Amino acid sequence: MEEKRPFGDYIRKKRLEAGLTQKELAGRLFVTESSVSKWERNLSYPDVSLVTAICRELGISEHEFFTACDDLQAQAQARAAAVWRGVVTGSRRLFIAGCLIAIPVCFVVELAVFHTLDWFWIVLASLVLPLGWWAIWRFCGKHVLPLCVSFTSVWVFPLLAVINGYTGGGWLWRSAFPLAALGVVFLWAYFLCLAYWNAGPWRKAGVCALITAAASPAFGWLCRWVVPEAVEPWLLDYLTPAALAVLGLVLLAVGAARERRLLR
Repeated sequence: MEEKRPFGDYIRKKRLEAGLTQKELAGRLFVTESSVSKWERNLSYPDVSLVTAICRELGISEHEFFTACDDLQAQAQARAAAVWRGVVTGSRRLFIAGCLIAIPVCFVVELAVFHTLDWFWIVLASLVLPLGWWAIWRFCGKHVLPLCVSFTSVWVFPLLAVINGYTGGGWLWRSAFPLAALGVVFLWAYFLCLAYWNAGPWRKAGVCALITAAASPAFGWLCRWVVPEAVEPWLLDYLTPAALAVLGLVLLAVGAARERRLLR
């Protein structure tokens, strides 16, 4: 076990061993660099909901995190973290149990009422998403977020195929798949910005607003291209992206100013 030391000294030691700067660690935890600096100077403590992420990024166990720090606050955090983990674990188990119960219930109801299996397959395909997320969280550990986004990006296409098998029509390849593919592109744009861009929350919010401003006309253009009967855009369709673009630029400017002030 590590020699006991003040909380901030321990965090700083482990951060340096992981080869991370304060800014890099802050970006991975979605907090400000100032927050990490205050932890290391024993001026504040991380929120209990961050403990698991901190341990993951520093390559330590939660037990080591708490026991290596001879600090009353750390002991209080340990108790709070145990409660938090119990709540999160119980919620996940309840959620998965609900999904698993829904499968036989829907199967029996459709057979009993309609004497066939049609929309049951849509329900089954839909439940693949939360069950897949749970499997990734349970067995993949370190790369949960990118794997969940990747799984979601792939899952949407077979789901649409199952829905098309139930409803019929030629919309699957003509419109559904192109629109879903564009949606996946913007999903990854949001994810990469939020998860991997080393910037503060204001600048990230600004970029997300700009992505949304680009998404609206992009989907509108694609809809008019793949769906001939789609209506032409009107004034609000132009004003909304413009307002989002202005908002995004304002957030970027505010974020840049705040980060410059913190670095002084």
